Amino acid sequence: MAIALGVDTLCWHMRLSSGAATIETVFEESASLGVTAVALNLHHVRERSLTALAVLRERARNLGLRVLAQGDFVGSPRLGDDTSGGVARIQAWIERAAALESPSLRLVSGFYRAELANQPELIEAERRFVSAVLTRASEHARAAGVRLLLENHSDFTVDEYERIVRDVGADRMGVFLDLINPLVTFDDPMRAIERLAPLASSGHVRDFELRSIQQPDHYHRRGFEVLYRYPGEGVAPIAALVARLWQVVGDRPYDLLIEGLDSRAEVDDQVKRLGPALDYLRDVLPA
Repeated sequence: MAIALGVDTLCWHMRLSSGAATIETVFEESASLGVTAVALNLHHVRERSLTALAVLRERARNLGLRVLAQGDFVGSPRLGDDTSGGVARIQAWIERAAALESPSLRLVSGFYRAELANQPELIEAERRFVSAVLTRASEHARAAGVRLLLENHSDFTVDEYERIVRDVGADRMGVFLDLINPLVTFDDPMRAIERLAPLASSGHVRDFELRSIQQPDHYHRRGFEVLYRYPGEGVAPIAALVARLWQVVGDRPYDLLIEGLDSRAEVDDQVKRLGPALDYLRDVLPA
């Protein structure tokens, strides 16, 4: 099967941050679930040396796991960041991705579209900033044998992502495709898959639950909140999205990684929830 299932260390984020779990534990639990890839958020190993990362890489390899490095925000011009600072951040992540022998480095912009609603000039400034940073950083990435992947991170539209790739060059960068984030930017997720999946080699999948916020007398609701869940636990049209992804990806390798964003420091439920979520994805993937 071209699409390989994996998990993201963000599923364990609060337990890692509190010290209740270690990356070594995460790797062991991931291997027990039968996945082949782990997206390692570099924030979770920020205090480890390059030598320690090489040791961690071998530990993952012995467990039958491939490690995919995940960087963070490249910066934002409206927050005072400049291109040189963004490039410096990426260079540091490239060095760590290379130590892990990750073929790619996932990155994200420095804003969420909802924060800049009805301010197109600010969104365009963010787009130009990201393009400039990735253009310069791509030289360092190419030299290290690492491909830069920009995640559709509830920020740019499909058209804007295509513009960024054209600006930087498809031979210098790609897309890290989140199947759910297009809904947050009011984009058509099917269109996002059709246009961006050809530029991607990996990406996230998660689910969400809609919870009504009722007035005190429960006569009507004042709105609703969106809560992220594991695949199969919510109402997202995951089966249709994954089927379309499979059609677009075809026979080439692709890593589909579960992103769990509602971890709690005191709750050890990752394996308990990831097992059914992986089974659900295996069921919806075409045979």
